[in-house]
Amino acid sequence: MRVGLFVLAVVAAAGPAEAGLTLCNDGAARASVAIAYADGESWTTEGWWGIEPGACAVVQAGALTQRHYYYTLSGDDAFAGEGYSFCTQEQAFTLPRADGDCAALGAEARSFAHIDTGPEAPDFTFRLTDTAPDTAPVKGEVAATPADAPFDEIPLQAEDVAGLMAAAAIPSFERGQAGEPFFVNAILQGCGMTEGGEGCTFYADGARWIAYRAGASNPAALEAMAALPQGAPLRVSGDLLFFGDITAEAAIASLEPGEDPFAAERAAMQGIWVSADDPQSVIEIAGSEQTDRYGGEVMRVSVMTLSEACGGAEGGVYLGLQQMGGDPADQQCYALVSVDGGRMELSYVGRGNTLVYLRP
Repeated sequence: MRVGLFVLAVVAAAGPAEAGLTLCNDGAARASVAIAYADGESWTTEGWWGIEPGACAVVQAGALTQRHYYYTLSGDDAFAGEGYSFCTQEQAFTLPRADGDCAALGAEARSFAHIDTGPEAPDFTFRLTDTAPDTAPVKGEVAATPADAPFDEIPLQAEDVAGLMAAAAIPSFERGQAGEPFFVNAILQGCGMTEGGEGCTFYADGARWIAYRAGASNPAALEAMAALPQGAPLRVSGDLLFFGDITAEAAIASLEPGEDPFAAERAAMQGIWVSADDPQSVIEIAGSEQTDRYGGEVMRVSVMTLSEACGGAEGGVYLGLQQMGGDPADQQCYALVSVDGGRMELSYVGRGNTLVYLRP
C-alpha cells in the first residue's frame, strides 16, 4: 500500500483544549502516526497512535515545553516526509537516541515531516485532512478516541489500556494551578453520564469524586478509567475544583494502578441482599455505592468505604456509610462479621446488634 502525504492544517486549540500536543483526523482515511521530540541533547521517537476518521490522539500530555516536533505515518512505502529522518520500529515503540544509529536500536530510519507549534503555545492541535488511503493497524498501537464518542462506545483492547495507563501516569498539568492539589488512593466507580455531564466517578476518603470529560483532566486518564472495571483501585492526583456535602469535582493530572487491601471483601459484597428479618428491606451494593430500599422505594444512597477502623472501633474489616446529600460528619459504621456467596452479617458499631442479609 502506498501512503501519500497528509496535508496538515495547523491550528491552536480553541475552547477547552486537550492538554499538550493533539492530532485529530478530519479526513475519511485512517492514520497510524508516530512522532519525534527533543529529549535533552538527542531525539526520542514514539508510536504508534491509530487515529480513525473523526478521532483525536493526545501524543504529548502536559504543557508543551518545545516548539518543534516531527511526525510520520506507517505504511508499506516510506512516508514522503520533508527531509527529516528518525528511527522507528514496526510495532509500538519508544526509542531514545532516535536521531542516531537506527540499526543499533533494532530500528530503521524513516522520513518525518515538521510540526511547528509556535513560540509559546502550551497546547496545540493538528488537524489532518486526507489525501491517502487507510494505513493498516500496527500491533500494539494506541487507539485514538472519536472526539464525540460516549465512553461506552469506545472500543479498547488490553494493549490499548496499557498504553493509556502509561500516558495517564505522565502528569498533564502542574498541580495547584486550577485548585487545591490532591493525591488519593481511590476505587473506580465508572464512567458515563452524571448529573453534571459525561465524566468518570471514583471514591476516596469517604467522598464521591467526579472528573468531567469537558474539563481539564488528562484525556488518557479518563479513557483508561472508562476501560477499567468497576472497583479497580487507582492512585489519582490532580486539582480539587469544588467540594460540597460529600461530592468533589476534580481535574485529574495523572493516574496509576493502585492496591485494594479489601478487594476480596468488596467483591463478595457486590449485588442485591435481602434482610433475613424483613424481606421488604433490601440493599444493593454496586461498586462503592449502597442503595437502601424498603418495599421497592429508594430510601437512601450512600458512599461505602471499607477500612480497618470506623467510629472508634478497630481491628477487623469495617463498613462506613455516608449518605449522599447528608451531613459529611454523619457516618454509620458496621463491622463486617462475615460475607460469603449467600449470607452477609454486619454488626452495628456502638449498638452491637447484628444485621443478617441473604441473597434473594
